Amino acid sequence: MKVVIIGGYGVFGSLTARLLARDGHQLWLAGRRPEKGRALAQELGAQTLKLDIGKAPEAVFDVKPDVVIDAAGPFQHYGDDPYKVPKLCIAHGCHYLDLSDSAKFTKGIGALNTEATTAGVFALSGASSVPGLSSCIVEDLIEDLDEVDVIDIAILPGNRAPRGMSVIKSIVSGVGRRHQVWRNGAWQTTTGWTDRKLYELEPGMRRAGYSVDVPDIALLPEKTGAKSVMFRAGLELPVMNWALHLLAKLRQYGHFELPDIAYSALYVLSKALYPFGSDRGGMQVSVSGKRGGQSLTRNWKLIAEKGHGPFVPGVMCRAILREHENINAGARPCLAELTRPLVEGAMADLEIRTEIVDLMDQSTTDPRGDVQMSKRSGNSDRQHLNTAAP
Repeated sequence: MKVVIIGGYGVFGSLTARLLARDGHQLWLAGRRPEKGRALAQELGAQTLKLDIGKAPEAVFDVKPDVVIDAAGPFQHYGDDPYKVPKLCIAHGCHYLDLSDSAKFTKGIGALNTEATTAGVFALSGASSVPGLSSCIVEDLIEDLDEVDVIDIAILPGNRAPRGMSVIKSIVSGVGRRHQVWRNGAWQTTTGWTDRKLYELEPGMRRAGYSVDVPDIALLPEKTGAKSVMFRAGLELPVMNWALHLLAKLRQYGHFELPDIAYSALYVLSKALYPFGSDRGGMQVSVSGKRGGQSLTRNWKLIAEKGHGPFVPGVMCRAILREHENINAGARPCLAELTRPLVEGAMADLEIRTEIVDLMDQSTTDPRGDVQMSKRSGNSDRQHLNTAAP
């Protein structure tokens, strides 16, 4: 397929380009400064395209793409006409995907559904780690549950994961901001980068996560019927988490905006701390509910080694383009568009491993024994644990 990636030489755009190049797509790396992408384009056998989506977004169609992927962002700052690119894609009969993690932006794309359906194209927002990947995993984990009580999602990258300016702005813009969360069957208010929780991704790999506003919180309660939906993210180095938590506390009282120079300073600081920590990151999706009257918690864990964690945001785009003929037309948030095995299959050539663990309630008996291993379709190992076992 002919694919234009807006921001294709940025952090996540470039990694998405690498994945799509492996699958044989014809690529254009688009942006305001195409000279920054020439070396990558030459390496991948791609081309560059000068594009300023703020002034002349129509230029993206000079190459007559089949798909446009917006990997630029931050989507929270897209101004008065945030959907100009997907609108143009629909008008030109071109599919559209983006890597948005903005709850407002991702949910709002549904306003274009009638136009996209009539044009016979799909326009999916959030085809990234959230909600694209996370919702596929949730859908798989709740498949045989009678009730869903809690969905708890966390993304915990290693410190050596690359971070561009748009990533810094996306993280910091939500710190200390109040947002809605779904807890115990009602909407409540919390503050960004508070509500700390520790996650053990594997023995010896514990990371702290903090509340972040993502599309999953707005979209999953209705889709799954869960009584609570939580999302947290955290950085590997405690000093960075503490600094953001302090900023959250200050913003609760001052409600101030950071000047551009402050974002630049944070970017420089993150670069200075790059040698510390590790290149190991992880993600966890946990679902608690009931099956046949028995309480059950089911955990899906992803561990990325050798710096491959930053590829994960691009995995969903790769998986969707592999299955593009099976994706229904329409404009909507990217929610459970594919099965878990198909998504995990799009990571098969990466240094990434996944597993699923079932934790049975300790007041009941697991007829399958204390610990059993079996394989589910896809890449995840499946463990059944009876929490009453010594």
